[in-house]
Amino acid sequence: MKMERSMSTAWWPALCLMAILIALVPPPARACSAFIEAIRQDTVRYQAGHRVWPIPDGLRALAIRHMPRLWVQPDSWHPIDFADYLDRADVVSAGDGHIVARDPGPEYFRNLDIGDQCGLYLRAPDIPSRRPAPIYIQVYRDRPPITGAPRGQDWIYIKYNLVFDWSGLPVETGFIGDLGALISGGERDRWHRLDIHVSAILAFDAQRRLRVLTLAQHNYEHSYLAGRDFDPSRPVNLAAAVDSNELYLDDGSMVPRDYRVVPFFDDYAFLIDGSPRPWLWAMDRVYGRHAGAEQVPLRPTFIAPDAVLATFAGHLAPPRRLFGRIYIGRDGPPGYDYYALSDGIPLRNLVALGYWREGDHDLVERLRPLMKGWRDTDWTAIIDLMRQRLTTDLPP
Repeated sequence: MKMERSMSTAWWPALCLMAILIALVPPPARACSAFIEAIRQDTVRYQAGHRVWPIPDGLRALAIRHMPRLWVQPDSWHPIDFADYLDRADVVSAGDGHIVARDPGPEYFRNLDIGDQCGLYLRAPDIPSRRPAPIYIQVYRDRPPITGAPRGQDWIYIKYNLVFDWSGLPVETGFIGDLGALISGGERDRWHRLDIHVSAILAFDAQRRLRVLTLAQHNYEHSYLAGRDFDPSRPVNLAAAVDSNELYLDDGSMVPRDYRVVPFFDDYAFLIDGSPRPWLWAMDRVYGRHAGAEQVPLRPTFIAPDAVLATFAGHLAPPRRLFGRIYIGRDGPPGYDYYALSDGIPLRNLVALGYWREGDHDLVERLRPLMKGWRDTDWTAIIDLMRQRLTTDLPP
């Protein structure tokens, strides 16, 4: 399913002027991105302090027993094996575009310090999907996501990631999104290469009872409660949105479902109650198991702490900035350990931050004074608020 749109030619003079002005700005320095610099130390510290490795047999069995099921619309993107991508990739210098290594093995990346990684990106031809597709698994121990939990009662967080060769835009985007796609030269169904931050987190309490499911959706999360939103005694059914690959909890609907989308949690109000509509908005379309999707068989793959897929600080796919200079979401991603700003890195915080429910107008009003723009937003207060609501609603 693809949506074709046209753009008035009245915009072209403005776009040409914009291109000229941007061309006068020096290109960005070839160093770690601002995002990586902001979170690198917190990421490394969290991984070292909470990652479970080697993974005991009991936790491996728990991860496999509760491994989600995946449903994908047949004409949409299907997951690939990252090993196929790495086997066919060249390592390219972001500074001058020269190939510095062909067919690198894992040892090549282990010998690179982070500064060298940030100056590189990977480039590979299109990679076919796999059946079964690997689902990459990491296991963590961390405090519960709720308030008032006794000390020494750590929860187990199992993080599952999928890899897609490409990610497209949602099936419907607003005017500003359409304009960005037009002037960047991006194809709607091939918006950026190598979609690796497609993840589901299952949170288990100290008694190994599944309590919460958290899904990464675009640049925010959505958490669901076991026993209320899904049956914890069975593997959860997840459906990938058409083209964008974002995961949604399949509710068994007989028809496709549309979901509101924003680029970041800043525009939470549109997610929760549909208003006001922000400048950047979109709609994902999701085909579930009874609405025309097909099940993709999955193969559990436990990832070592030094895996390139998880730790690489450069770009795992070519950077593709607007006019070569302005980031608009088309850059290849870093490794999937780099998944959130510092306040959201602890999985206990990420799970709490995702606990919002559609139509919760009271939450919208309580969040409004805490949202002051990306740099000034009080994320600690927001996470505390969401944690309190999760604690109230989570069954004992």
